Amino acid sequence: MEEALRIGIFGDSLMKATLPDDSLRYHFHQEILDPFLAHVRGDVINKAKFGATIRKGKAILQKELDSGRHYDYALLEYGGNDCNHDWPDVAEHPDGDHFPVVSLQEFTDTLREMIDQLQQAGVKPILMTLPPIDSEKYLNFLNAKGSDRSALLHWLHDANHIYRTQELYSNAVYKLAAQLGLPCIDVRAAFLQQPDFTKLISEDGIHPSAEGYKLLYATLIDALQTV
Repeated sequence: MEEALRIGIFGDSLMKATLPDDSLRYHFHQEILDPFLAHVRGDVINKAKFGATIRKGKAILQKELDSGRHYDYALLEYGGNDCNHDWPDVAEHPDGDHFPVVSLQEFTDTLREMIDQLQQAGVKPILMTLPPIDSEKYLNFLNAKGSDRSALLHWLHDANHIYRTQELYSNAVYKLAAQLGLPCIDVRAAFLQQPDFTKLISEDGIHPSAEGYKLLYATLIDALQTV
């Protein structure tokens, strides 16, 4: 009997079907994730971690490889936390200089290092772009969490600054995949092709809604059938 493929998922809260409740507290929704896992042809080991940056992802991947666990494929999903800022500090010092948690250069370099590690271990990497965010919803979310919206906008100059920064990280993934000849699942395009993608984004502005997750996972399933 042919052994089932083993697919590792390395990412952040997107790969845990995370949604905010009415009080903007986060919860994992296994009932959204399970149908996706059931349609993947192979054994899925989900190593995604809430809040993970590419730095944390590299550490998790290294631990997995050092343990001797075998994977045939590894889906890498990072960038959403890397492009984030210390928003309370931004709101408190709106005339100061502020930078993403992980610079774009470090993000790209670390992703390339993870790809090299996987390939050296005989694992085939699969990349994916990020679903878009809703800057207005996100600003409202940050304001509700105590970071003054007007102060944030003073530093940002316009709300879409947040969208553009996140897009830079998503584009970096796409470009690196093209450079290295790797498969890249374009989740972002699937969202942007919808008549109003903002309806697919939850009230925190950064996580998909329940319907958004269905689109995200359906896009992944379709693409994984061809790798």
